Amino acid sequence: MSKEFKTTEELIDILSSKGVSIKDKDNVKYLIEKYSYYSIVNSYKWIFKIEKNYKDNASFEEMFSMYKFDKNLKIIMLKYILEIEAVIKTKIANLFAEKYGLKDYLNVNNFDLKDYNLEYIEKLIDEIKNEITKGNGKHDAVNHYMRKYGFVPPWVVTKILSLGTISKFYGLMKQQDRQKISKLFSINDRLLKNILGNLTSVRNIAAHDDRLYTYRSTFYIRLDKTKKLPDKVLHTNMYIIIKSLELLLENDQVIEMKDLITKELDTLKINLTSITIDEVLRVMGFDQGYYIV
Repeated sequence: MSKEFKTTEELIDILSSKGVSIKDKDNVKYLIEKYSYYSIVNSYKWIFKIEKNYKDNASFEEMFSMYKFDKNLKIIMLKYILEIEAVIKTKIANLFAEKYGLKDYLNVNNFDLKDYNLEYIEKLIDEIKNEITKGNGKHDAVNHYMRKYGFVPPWVVTKILSLGTISKFYGLMKQQDRQKISKLFSINDRLLKNILGNLTSVRNIAAHDDRLYTYRSTFYIRLDKTKKLPDKVLHTNMYIIIKSLELLLENDQVIEMKDLITKELDTLKINLTSITIDEVLRVMGFDQGYYIV
């Protein structure tokens, strides 16, 4: 049986009947009608509950603080992922232009044909050609090169591709080409491939305003090779995402990013009433003491 529509007042009354403190009903009504009950309560309530019951001192304001924290975390992630996306696109474009030319670089032989990759490479090339076709008439640089030269060089093509497509592009490049780029970040090509795959997922979550701080992915980023891998499936979490960003960003950007995240954690800590900041950090996968909050 489908749920029936409930007014904002009814939703607030239900929340209050479950033991959730409502400090300012008018403000709660305003926030729910602005951002939606689902986005605030349904998306963030679980950390404030023990099984089906809310913890003592749980409040709507506390849940909204989690909502704001996660929203600002998404903004921070997008800022630095976009930076990395721009850099990776430039590195790939320059490598392909220098090594494979400006016109015929989208050739299957310029990619890694090992391990039955041909089907994936052909799909990637078709996807890129479709993007060029769609961009012709809409994107100034594509228009210019197609009209004047009849082709689009790598540095223009990469600009119109999504991070997801660029991630696939990198993963299908010849190993020596992948290594040439990964060495610029002092990491191996497999690690960079895994990072780009996860950053694509994080970017999509942030762009679509889904919950981010609980991020989990079985596409594991192994940062510490000195530790033996356990038998159980490992997950990439927000802590690993942040540490991965640190590998790809400039030192000043890393400092700035960590300061921004710490500031958000500080603000959240002040507004928590039924849980501690340590509980949030554990969900995110942080090592104890990684951030001083």
